[in-house]
Amino acid sequence: MVTTIDEALDYIYAHIDYSMTHAKDIANDVFSLNAIRSLAEKLGNPQNSYPVIHVAGTKGKGSVCAMLASALQAAGFKTGLYTSPHLIRFNERIMVNGKMISDDEIIGLTNRFMEPVNSMDHVSSFEIMTAMAFAYFKEQKVDIAVVETGLGGRLDATNIVDPILSVITSISYDHTGFLGNTIEQIAAEKAGIIKPHVPVICGCQPYPEAVKIIKKFADKNNSPWINVSERYRFINKRENHKECMLIWRVEDQKLMENRCSGKNFSNWEPVCIPLPLRGMHQLQNTAAVYAALNKVRSVFPNLNIRKALEGVGNTFWPCRFELLDENKLLLVDGAHNIDSVRKLCMALDRYYGTKNIVCIFGASEDKELEPMIAELAPHVERFIMTRSTHPRAADPKILSSISSHVGRDNVIADTLEEAYAMYAADPDEDSCYIVTGSLFVAGGIRELYMHEHSVKYFD
Repeated sequence: MVTTIDEALDYIYAHIDYSMTHAKDIANDVFSLNAIRSLAEKLGNPQNSYPVIHVAGTKGKGSVCAMLASALQAAGFKTGLYTSPHLIRFNERIMVNGKMISDDEIIGLTNRFMEPVNSMDHVSSFEIMTAMAFAYFKEQKVDIAVVETGLGGRLDATNIVDPILSVITSISYDHTGFLGNTIEQIAAEKAGIIKPHVPVICGCQPYPEAVKIIKKFADKNNSPWINVSERYRFINKRENHKECMLIWRVEDQKLMENRCSGKNFSNWEPVCIPLPLRGMHQLQNTAAVYAALNKVRSVFPNLNIRKALEGVGNTFWPCRFELLDENKLLLVDGAHNIDSVRKLCMALDRYYGTKNIVCIFGASEDKELEPMIAELAPHVERFIMTRSTHPRAADPKILSSISSHVGRDNVIADTLEEAYAMYAADPDEDSCYIVTGSLFVAGGIRELYMHEHSVKYFD
């Protein structure tokens, strides 16, 4: 029996954690849904007690989940949200109506889980966390839950849900040691969340191969699907000094064009959505959210889209091109593969192109380190190479060598504390610091900033 939150977390993390393990050290046959299915059954299959929106993808899935949860809550639905990883506290992973699960609730669930977990072999930490989220949502009697996959989709512990909607966001190269070396292989793993006859939202994809695979899986499962890139058009605009998006259906645009030809046309105007997250890629994520909400309305006809979209505008999702300090510019962004770094560079040029950009960079050693640094190099003045405490964090000396190879000045900070101190001591008022390469690095610097300024973002 555990009595403190530290004891509860120690128990959870005492089980195997594949996120802390090298892919080459894991046997291929350990991955299956058998353990999570068995554990869920011992708990009464709580995941079947409420409707679920299941979200997979390489990039954008966390943002989409956060926006969907905020939208549904604003529309009056008691909404569960399960995401990973956490930035500061474990409790961030499991939320209901924007409020984290409490320490006492984690302790209580851990004690309940001990008997069924201890009776099983090879239960992972993530499987325990996932089952805990499912059970908590049942206890809280949520109206709906938004569930993000951890890694992949087909064999992800979350994939025992029977969702009302599947959403697949942008797919690119990441976790190739687990998911495969081609876009087709990675997309097939992500598309493994598609269930028979369950509608699918295919978000905007940078690779056409991914679209083909998603459509193939949808057709195989007789699942109606919406390709956001084909179905919708959207543009960015500023309204009252705030970023907004105008979105409309392609069919409506065709009707508008018909009107110009003298044909009948019903009243039409684009939908305006306030954008809570900056960066052009967030337009694509928001478009997927809009498509998902319209599809959810077929299950919940009382869903008020107007209120839901107001909720989208109020989404809070840290470390996604998040500006921590407007005076001594400090941004944190969890970009951790080449595609997300490209999108980050576009955002930097758009918002801070006239500034002297300093990049605090740290990444996992299994990432595409040289391509990521080379992509960032033309946009930054210099690098501060550092590392998080994660076991897979790349050695800053290696990162420094890559930076020198691509022609950018750099210094080494052996810890995040040292890197943050360099930012704090910089007297240049025209500098803009961007922290990126890993959510663990971005989240770590964010925590240091919050502590120094006595700001508490999570209750």
